[in-house]
Formats: sequence, C-alpha cells, structure tokens
Amino acid sequence: MLTSLVVGLFMGLPILVVVLLLELAAWRGRVRAAAIERQITLTDAIAGELGPVVAPVVRKGLWGPWRIEVAVPWARAATVGRVVAIAHEVFSRGRGRYELVVTPQEERSVARGPIAAPRLRAA
Repeated sequence: MLTSLVVGLFMGLPILVVVLLLELAAWRGRVRAAAIERQITLTDAIAGELGPVVAPVVRKGLWGPWRIEVAVPWARAATVGRVVAIAHEVFSRGRGRYELVVTPQEERSVARGPIAAPRLRAA
C-alpha cells in the first residue's frame, strides 16, 4: 500500500511541476500586461495634455512598488512639474504604491548641413 502511494506521488510530481510552471508563466504575463496597460494610460495622459514630450517606462518588481521612469527636459520646469503631477494623478487612482524616477533627457544634437555619403571607387 505504501509502495503504491510513493510510486503515485513520484509519477504525479512531474505533472505538478509543469502545472506550477504554467501558473508562474501566466502570473508573469498578467503582471506584464498590467504594466503595459499602465504605461499606455500614463503616456496617453501626458500626451493628451502636453503633447509627445516624454516617454515613461512602467515596471513592476516582484514585491516592490510600481516603478515609473521618466526622462524629462530639465530646462522646462513647468513641463517637469506637470509630468510629475500627471503621473501622480494616474497612479494614485489605482491601489498600491509607486516610485517615480525622474532623470534628465538627453539633448538632441542637430546635424549641420547635409551628411555626405561615402563615395565608392572602382579599382
């Protein structure tokens, strides 16, 4: 009797492991979908009010709070303040904590004049 119970447990163990791995993958998919949904909501809220000035990135850690990373133009203080306020409005609606990381945007360099294409010479 005990032998058949042990054999049954060992035969069922691979099935249990596969089921647990599938549940883990489904949970990770739900967390990722929620992060994408929140990122789209935040991006739409900022773009709706200020235009396409920033591109926030939203992530969720295993046990930590939501993490919002936004590169903002430091030279425009009003824009920075408004982006922070919009992020707070969007994330204070949902339950849970969030962490807002604000970094300076890289300045875009404007090329002066046309870029010369390399010339190929026949040998």
